[in-house]
Amino acid sequence: MTAFPNLFRPIRLGPLEIPNRIVLTGHGTGMGRDFKPDERMIGYYERRAAGGVGLIMLGSQQVHPSSPGITNLLCNYDSGIEPGLAAVADAVHRHGGRVFGYLSHMGVATTTAPDVSWSASPVHNQRYGAVAHPMSEAEIAEVVGAFAAAAARCISAGLDGIEVHCGHGLLLNQFLSPLTNRRSDRYGGCVENRIRFPAEVVAAVRAAVGADIPVGIRCSGDELVNGGLTVDDMAEIVPLLVAAGRLDYVDVSAGNDGYVVSNMLHEPPMGGGPAPFAAISRRLRGAVRVPVIHGTGIATAEVAEAVIAGGDADMVGMCRALIADPFLPLKAREDRIAEITPCVGCQQACFGRLFSGRHISCVGNPVTGREIELPAPAKVKRARSVLVVGGGPAGSEAARIAALQGHSVTLLERSAGLGGRVRLAAMLPGRQRWLRLIDHKAGELERLNVKVELGCEVGADTVVERHPDAVLVATGATPVMPEIDGIDQPHVHWLDAALLAPDALGERILIVDYLDRQPAFAAAMHFADQGASVTIATSSFQVGHRMVIQNQTHFYREALGRGIVFAPLSEVVEITATDVILRDPLVGRQRRIGGVDSVVVVAPGGPSARLASAIAGAGIAVRAIGDAHAPRDVEAAILEGHLAARALSA
Repeated sequence: MTAFPNLFRPIRLGPLEIPNRIVLTGHGTGMGRDFKPDERMIGYYERRAAGGVGLIMLGSQQVHPSSPGITNLLCNYDSGIEPGLAAVADAVHRHGGRVFGYLSHMGVATTTAPDVSWSASPVHNQRYGAVAHPMSEAEIAEVVGAFAAAAARCISAGLDGIEVHCGHGLLLNQFLSPLTNRRSDRYGGCVENRIRFPAEVVAAVRAAVGADIPVGIRCSGDELVNGGLTVDDMAEIVPLLVAAGRLDYVDVSAGNDGYVVSNMLHEPPMGGGPAPFAAISRRLRGAVRVPVIHGTGIATAEVAEAVIAGGDADMVGMCRALIADPFLPLKAREDRIAEITPCVGCQQACFGRLFSGRHISCVGNPVTGREIELPAPAKVKRARSVLVVGGGPAGSEAARIAALQGHSVTLLERSAGLGGRVRLAAMLPGRQRWLRLIDHKAGELERLNVKVELGCEVGADTVVERHPDAVLVATGATPVMPEIDGIDQPHVHWLDAALLAPDALGERILIVDYLDRQPAFAAAMHFADQGASVTIATSSFQVGHRMVIQNQTHFYREALGRGIVFAPLSEVVEITATDVILRDPLVGRQRRIGGVDSVVVVAPGGPSARLASAIAGAGIAVRAIGDAHAPRDVEAAILEGHLAARALSA
């Protein structure tokens, strides 16, 4: 008997049966070519269909040229998209999956410069900085027709259904919400007028695809913004939209992405609890007579089962969980929970890559987004003896992939546990989910019969004595302090050492941040929680500017709530026994912070090349990977470990 009796029951959305309750909800992938599906995107969706997901929502398709394809969103403006959609449909159907088109118009929630953004009213968008052009009735009618035409093209291409995006602060939500709809004509004012445009859209889509095709909407059950739509408002609005479009289901989320705090809550980073908006979904489920999908913060099969069993939703969206492991449904059904690659909520390779103009991937699973380049590892014809030195992210992944290929693998780690610096990160407030990734990699090494030796100091002689065919050195970075006067004083600490001995730091701590990412923030929160007064200094324009916006918003809120002080444009030029002298790197103005008990340096460090060089000198094939090769982040370390292990069989 399955441990998930509700999760794997079939369900009908209108006339169509879906084999289970797990949904890959619509999301940007950064894939495609010329705003149409390409081989990479097809491979991405096919892998998730093969993994057993019940329903796939394609990434958002823009329906009209006034909503451009930023971050490489699909653009369903004409029939040119149909061959690509048909290829995705065929790939999903080969595995018995179902796939819906997901139609939207961004309105003012995007950047169209130098063109104008369209919306209900001439409002200003906080996140994107645009001021909207208020749509005329003729433009409204044009977009209604564009939604209908795009829906018809999806069905002509072989997709199984349609979802219309009415949430997250996009155009249709902009008409629904009093935050952005300030019109005085028949499209503004009372609820009946504000729903008119979205109602016309869903009615036109229904007319375009007919009664036999499932049609639904995605909506924000609460905008999570003062003055925005609440769950009480949406309990009135959603049934009206269901009636207007004769809808077969409702996909309930929350938030308005035009507002940075609401956007962070809608796409919650690591540190929050599971399924934070299940109560909103439950409320709207009680307001309609069609199935409800809900999918925010549902990262595990256990949480998904609980959401359905508790009556919060009929189906569960598991977007980031399926980015991390496309085979989550199959593994859960077969009670192979420990084999599921976990989503830890770090947002570094999904949102982080997307917002930098690249296709999405996953920190814990570098195959994501590379399904074509990285098929399942094949067994080698001749197994080699592979020695991996270092059990951090790069070493653990290298050992895992080498073992999957059939090599005989031994991993040597000098500490008492695997994980490297990721284990240190998991000590910090709200970062405990990193342990899921460490535990998963450790479990995989055990399952694959990798011999792991902990507490093992390794030198070149140790390696030579074992006579390996190949060695991968993943010993991490070595501390390298910046060249600052006074840096060698005893109250100046490398981050790792400070985390392991916080009692020695004193009451006033200055963190000098050279990374501008999560480590300085998380450490500052950790020290503040222990009673210290903490300042973060960076020479950059903004503390933490290299984080994705959701993480940045989360950490700023948490840090400010703890009284942590930010000091941007502050280059440390001298450290004395009690003071730190800072210089503005733009104009050279200096200032002094007095009474500092400890200085904690957050910097990338340097590669640890000595061991690899010594092994190479002994005539053994060796390669340094991860931070031992060049200090970067955990995404780069795991990707490099993965690729290095595959290269052993090349």
